[in-house]
Amino acid sequence: MPDPTTPPTTPRGFSTDDLGSALSEILDHVDAAGWGQTPSVFALVPTAVLAEQAPDVLGDDAGSPLTPIEQEHADLDAFLASAIWPDAVVGAAVAIEIVVAPPAPGDDGTPRYVANESQPAASVPDDASEQARLVVGVLRSGKDLALMRLRHQPGEEIETLTHPQLGTELRAALAGTFTPDEPGV
Repeated sequence: MPDPTTPPTTPRGFSTDDLGSALSEILDHVDAAGWGQTPSVFALVPTAVLAEQAPDVLGDDAGSPLTPIEQEHADLDAFLASAIWPDAVVGAAVAIEIVVAPPAPGDDGTPRYVANESQPAASVPDDASEQARLVVGVLRSGKDLALMRLRHQPGEEIETLTHPQLGTELRAALAGTFTPDEPGV
């Protein structure tokens, strides 16, 4: 019989909707900090685990099933190549600023985007392009999701978009942080 005083390290399965809620919360958080930010990385931890292990970390709004916790990093690529998550972390997310360009002639119609850590999207002018934020998240279970929010002016409606092909490379890189390295490979 499990010890009831020890928080579970393998909490219930989380849905894509749970992931989407956490990613929306991350978008709101980075939006509040303004434009010109470097990429942010977040561990996704079950709110129930935090409530048991570190209740002082939770704010007044602890109703969502996953709580994003921002991680410090100096370089996104290096972080993604070396990240090791504790068992209590059930997912991870990255928020980056991007420039969305119209599809190139002959493309499949999927908008293209460019992310450049050394030059945030806010500083890349182009009349045909739009600035946006991309938040990509994955769960240990393999579920993943990407949300994009175009930069909006005060008073404009905030629109959050998703697409199955959005952020596929970043999704794969994040999923790789949950795959144990094999010795000798």
